Amino acid sequence: MIARHLKNWLFSVADQPQIVQLFGLRQTGKTTLMDDFRRGYKNALYFPLFDLVTLMRYESSPERWVLEIEEEIKRRDGTLHVFVDEIQKIPVFFQAIQGIHEKYKGRVKFWIWGSSARPLKRQRAETLAGRCFSKTLWPLSQSELLNKNSALPYLFKINQLQEKLEFQEPRDHLPSFLKWIQHTMLPEPCLQEDISLAHQLLQAYQATYLESEIRRENLVQDIGTFEQFLALAASENTFIVNDAVKAKVLGISPHTVKAYYGILEDTFVCRLIPAYSKSLRVQISKSPKAYFTDTGLARFISGERGMPDELSPQFGKIVEGFVIDEILKQIEYNDLPWKLSYLRTKNGMEVDIIITSGSVKIAAEIKASQKLHPGDYQAILKLMEMDPEIKYGIVFSRQSAPFQLTKNIYSFPLWNL
Repeated sequence: MIARHLKNWLFSVADQPQIVQLFGLRQTGKTTLMDDFRRGYKNALYFPLFDLVTLMRYESSPERWVLEIEEEIKRRDGTLHVFVDEIQKIPVFFQAIQGIHEKYKGRVKFWIWGSSARPLKRQRAETLAGRCFSKTLWPLSQSELLNKNSALPYLFKINQLQEKLEFQEPRDHLPSFLKWIQHTMLPEPCLQEDISLAHQLLQAYQATYLESEIRRENLVQDIGTFEQFLALAASENTFIVNDAVKAKVLGISPHTVKAYYGILEDTFVCRLIPAYSKSLRVQISKSPKAYFTDTGLARFISGERGMPDELSPQFGKIVEGFVIDEILKQIEYNDLPWKLSYLRTKNGMEVDIIITSGSVKIAAEIKASQKLHPGDYQAILKLMEMDPEIKYGIVFSRQSAPFQLTKNIYSFPLWNL
């Protein structure tokens, strides 16, 4: 079983009175993680609402659920831990939890999760705001699959970063990377050895997403148009969003395209990275960039199969999406106070990612090559001249060494993500 980094966070909040809610894309392993975690609470109550018998027992009589929990609280001296899977199946449970939490504060601890993102977010905002800790479980990270710690949290500690980096590329890193892209990093298809079986699982996954997250929740009027949009958006993973162009292709309004991207964000399929907002006395692109939560999933949805040549621009885009996804996972799991943006000027200068932590900023480029050249980080040097708040630059790549490329520009090999 793969150890998930979010488990450490679960332990860290276990003694706090707040309700804990786990979000995430479908089939990222929320139930597996929580099943593993709750083994440490032998006398906890567990309500798997995906089980038909359990669902029917409480759906028609939620007050029975409340009374059973209150009975258990009164019977015990310590804190009662209550785990509820697929909580969105009985929406009134959110209100019930609010009442029990307030009535028996400190004597009961709720752990809740589910697979329908928008209802979970809505109910949290309406009934559990201020009473809840929440985290998002993303697809498997590279560091989880390799059973090691990522060096990313040390990006702003440049003196310590070099000590944390492994400069020799592991022999099996590239084959593993190619598999993660073709199978995705969703746990079940990722761990399959047979790629055809992995693709069957992904086909079913895509159909379930459209049925359960989109059609059943009545999020769009035309599911067929949304499905076309999803494939188009997936084919433009890592691109700057152009609502007008997509609207023209699909025969819908730019406003609808923007709303569709909002749905992808709300359901954890995609994240939008904003343009760098600081005034630099040059014209810059202001539209966000779109990054699918899983680069391999984006390729599958878009119809891409196999892998392009490692020297091709397409391979470079795959690496870019992968690196951004890994950074966002580590931000979530390590509580890093980082904000991401990107820069593209009207004259074509581009910096892949700018990471801001308080008043300190890092500019970073993402390269797929094994050998870096000065031209690979010229945009960083130019940006550092324009913005003195950017103290140094990082180049993510497949190059092994050296660590320092030039003054204030450092190399970060991909296998350390």
